[in-house]
Amino acid sequence: MTELTPYEKTLLLDAVAAGDGVAFSRIYDYYKPGVRTYVLRLVKIPELADDLVQEIFIRLWETRKTLPEVKCFSAFLFTIARNHSLNSLKAISRSNQALPELIRHFQTRRVDDETLDKEYLRFIQKALTSISPRSREVFRLCREQTMSYEQAATELGISRSAVKKHMVAVMRNLRDAAGKEFGLSMDSFILLASLLALLTGKK
Repeated sequence: MTELTPYEKTLLLDAVAAGDGVAFSRIYDYYKPGVRTYVLRLVKIPELADDLVQEIFIRLWETRKTLPEVKCFSAFLFTIARNHSLNSLKAISRSNQALPELIRHFQTRRVDDETLDKEYLRFIQKALTSISPRSREVFRLCREQTMSYEQAATELGISRSAVKKHMVAVMRNLRDAAGKEFGLSMDSFILLASLLALLTGKK
């Protein structure tokens, strides 16, 4: 698509704010590819990304009257995209049906798909050396083997509540270590926290 000038973008956004559906379609067509790429990096599943992109632009249309007050539309749109995607990941982490599918996509990705993946792996391995062997074993079962708390408890011969306490301790350790040692941007830190929450969250 032909690049829009700042003036053209302003005219289109003013028209969208006034309820112009044709202008909205042009904004949608212009920004959709970039938004989808960004969302896909967060959620990893193409089908889920497609659904979220539609929801993001629906939200944009619903809040169109605020557009004249927006100083940087791209930042505004991608903030909506980030927040909606991460909120959706949190909702999925509480869904027994959706979580296994999302975890499978995370675990089957090639390690070199994103440079940060290797950094995350090294970071997690380093952080885990400071926790107890039992907590590491619980983390391995729940994260790497995607066992439920009940399954891990049976495997280790301990109670479900004990498994949960170990996982809470591991998460606290990882988050503290990330804050102290990892030189991440805010977006990258949020993504890391979301990924860890998905892989080690309540089962």
